[in-house]
Amino acid sequence: MDLLAAEITARMGKDPGELYQELTSEFGTPYYTRIDAPATPDQKARLQKLSPAAVTIETLAGDPITAKLTSAPGNGAPIGGLKVMTDNGWFAARPSGTEDIYKIYAESFKDQSHLAAIVQEAQEIVTDALRSPDLALQEQEVR
Repeated sequence: MDLLAAEITARMGKDPGELYQELTSEFGTPYYTRIDAPATPDQKARLQKLSPAAVTIETLAGDPITAKLTSAPGNGAPIGGLKVMTDNGWFAARPSGTEDIYKIYAESFKDQSHLAAIVQEAQEIVTDALRSPDLALQEQEVR
């Protein structure tokens, strides 16, 4: 057990596993995945500068898009890619700093099939943006 888990156990009187079970009972089980795909250095550079305007769709996996971010909401720090959010899930796409790949991180708050739809649409968005430099190289926008 690491120090954070020990602190949670000491303060809450429950181990982190019990707390996780309570949270998933109340809010549902989240489904998460990460996908890696090949990318050239040029594609990685374009992905890192991707603008929210490059995402022209209004929905993601059937849900209205609520945010398109290129910087962290808390401190405004650049995330080095793009995050697209809905009330029921999200994805973030960013280039690897060490390999010739880009990564898509995705989470669904519904189920595994919803997660698969998020991933499929995320891959289409990234592929389209990387094919169209005019969209991908716009100046970065916040939200």
